[in-house]
Amino acid sequence: MYKPIYKRSFFVFFLLIIFLLTSCKNKTPELLNENQFVLGTLGQINIYTSSTNKGNKAIAKAYQRINEIEDLMSTTVVDSDVYKINNIKENEGVEVSNETLKVIEEGIKYHKLTNNNFNIGLGTLSELWGINKPASENSNPKVPTLEDIQKAKNHIDLQNLKINGNKVFIQDKDMHIDLGGIAKGYAVDEAVRVLRNEGINSGFINLGGDIYVLDNKPTDGTPWKMGIQRPEIGATDVIAMVKLSNKSIVTSGNYQRYIPDQPEYHHILDPKTGYPANNELSSVTIISESSIEGDALSTAAFIMGLDEGMKFIEEYPSAEGVFITKDKNIYITTGIEENFQVMDDSYTLIK
Repeated sequence: MYKPIYKRSFFVFFLLIIFLLTSCKNKTPELLNENQFVLGTLGQINIYTSSTNKGNKAIAKAYQRINEIEDLMSTTVVDSDVYKINNIKENEGVEVSNETLKVIEEGIKYHKLTNNNFNIGLGTLSELWGINKPASENSNPKVPTLEDIQKAKNHIDLQNLKINGNKVFIQDKDMHIDLGGIAKGYAVDEAVRVLRNEGINSGFINLGGDIYVLDNKPTDGTPWKMGIQRPEIGATDVIAMVKLSNKSIVTSGNYQRYIPDQPEYHHILDPKTGYPANNELSSVTIISESSIEGDALSTAAFIMGLDEGMKFIEEYPSAEGVFITKDKNIYITTGIEENFQVMDDSYTLIK
């Protein structure tokens, strides 16, 4: 009996499609990474993908998003929302983007949650010290006089920051806001959102110590092992490790930015004193649901000190903490005990 050739051809074509789909599905994901200088720091995006073209496009879109945020929230970009807010006449408002407004409102929220230890209104005080300025601006950080510090402290009250719809204005002409302590975390979270929208489900983003880990490693299905850096000037080695999946890990430390030859004067300013926070801590690492949360909490907990900071994070519903002291003791909150490991015998885990 005659059998049409097209039926056999269709059957072969159908099997070929199944084979190709199965092959694509089972293709081992490869690691792609790209580094760029963004937000005044080195950015790293590392992702696993089964398509190099798709992965490169996703990374490009993520960096584009990060740059958009910098253009909106930088204190030095002349056309940014924050620059305009800081340079308008007293009591005149600036219409800002929805996302700048969101980050400002998040800053106000964490100011209240942390008993005022996190403060986006430290711009004038921060400018006085000059420690947070990027090297590209030829900054000359130095210890201000006590008189100048006291004057600057008079202009950090967030009660003077007003919001009406999308209009933001400052009632104190000598007060400046600085979103640097929270915008980087927001940029990480936004980059994660972009990657997920592009179909990327595994990897991690690191913007100068603000890290988010996506899912597990596709190679073996296990959580990522993220290292906590030795909190000492010039050190790059790891002293502890924590297993993470779909979490943010952010560290604030006194070794990260400081006045040359005077490392005791670092970039984490205590709003209560006007000076860099001076306590027993070398670093605080926060593991949380988002990097914007980790940014605010790590700064605030460092300023609080060991006892108050540990108590605050232990009671915080969506965060865990690692506190490292100057005498090389490590304290951790109870929620990460099973996933935490000390890698350096010169540091002691206190239980």
